Amino acid sequence: MNTKTWWPALGLCGLLAPLAPNGLAQEAPARWLVSTTGTVPDAPETQGLMDGDDACLFRVEAGMDAFAHATRGNWFAMAGMVPGDIDGVAFRSPGAAAAHRGGLAFSLLSNEGGFLDGDVLGLGFGGALELVVAEADIALALGVPDAALDLDGLDFDGEGRLVFSLQADVAGTMLGDVGRGDVLRMEGPGAVSRVAAADDVQFALDMAAANAGVSSGALGDVHGVAVVGADTFVVVQSPSALDGAILRLGVAPELVLDEAAVGLAGAELDALAAVPNGFDVGAIALSQHTAVPGTAVHGEGHGFTPGAPVLLMMAGAPGPGLDLGVGGFGELLMDPNDAFWLGTFGGTFPMEVADAMGRFAVDFGLPSASTGAAWAGTTGWSFQAFDLGNQALTAPFRVQVF
Repeated sequence: MNTKTWWPALGLCGLLAPLAPNGLAQEAPARWLVSTTGTVPDAPETQGLMDGDDACLFRVEAGMDAFAHATRGNWFAMAGMVPGDIDGVAFRSPGAAAAHRGGLAFSLLSNEGGFLDGDVLGLGFGGALELVVAEADIALALGVPDAALDLDGLDFDGEGRLVFSLQADVAGTMLGDVGRGDVLRMEGPGAVSRVAAADDVQFALDMAAANAGVSSGALGDVHGVAVVGADTFVVVQSPSALDGAILRLGVAPELVLDEAAVGLAGAELDALAAVPNGFDVGAIALSQHTAVPGTAVHGEGHGFTPGAPVLLMMAGAPGPGLDLGVGGFGELLMDPNDAFWLGTFGGTFPMEVADAMGRFAVDFGLPSASTGAAWAGTTGWSFQAFDLGNQALTAPFRVQVF
């Protein structure tokens, strides 16, 4: 990349579904959104990541370098907080709508910001979190209304039903005892089914490992779940040689991406979501999400239209949110009346051109004489980019300045 200056079913029977009518498994998704249970290890293949924290989401694809989809700086800009750990992730909407601010759903490892670790959350308008599915509703559906649940994996199927796994075993549910290796589905108010039991996942894990010529071992937990049509995919806590791989369940189980193909140096995967067809939005990340005035910053963009110009925007004040009616994130989380926006750029912003891989890199310095404007109790600077090739707006990034 050129560097320039940017300023400013039930048991195994239910697992037969992944077979297509001709008896062959359907093609697995090419791109995935994942998080990790710990910091991504330093390795040659991870040097390009802007942030390896377990709060981050990464886009991974076989044959491509993994890159940051949402780092701590993005989370702070989108939600006014930096989660301690993202435990589950899903897309609420199919296709291009999934890239919109309202298309993302996720869960937290711990209770934070007034929300519970068993809640399904989303991004609200103007930079806030919103409740999508309450922990209490999941517990009620399981028949254990007083239980304190912690969601692990989550997704929504084609009918909008929540598919999930739990972080810990729960006894006495409407299904009997539920294990942390089970995959469950909410069927409606007060109803839950078991899509796959832990034994089914263990069977699939052993078969896939044998087919790939690698060793298997005892299943520790289902950390992440993704549903694509009739297919169910998971990531597991153990064995360690497979905890960074993506596993397809069913009668033709396979490791659709092994640890090497994921490209995160074998980091244990936590959350999993299949990137839907039509999802076409770039992502920006900076080398610092906290800084002092005048700090030198390196920024990168990935996932943009190859060869297209990208408009780079910066302001002190994030603003209340403005729906631009464009693709991607859709919402401008920058104040167009911000003095820096108006005074420095006068309505004209710098541009970069994405390379043949849809990437660009920039280096710049934060203003040395100002700390920006206030947001969520801190001062700083907000950044967002607009892909002129497909008219898509990225999620914002916020640098907290002290």
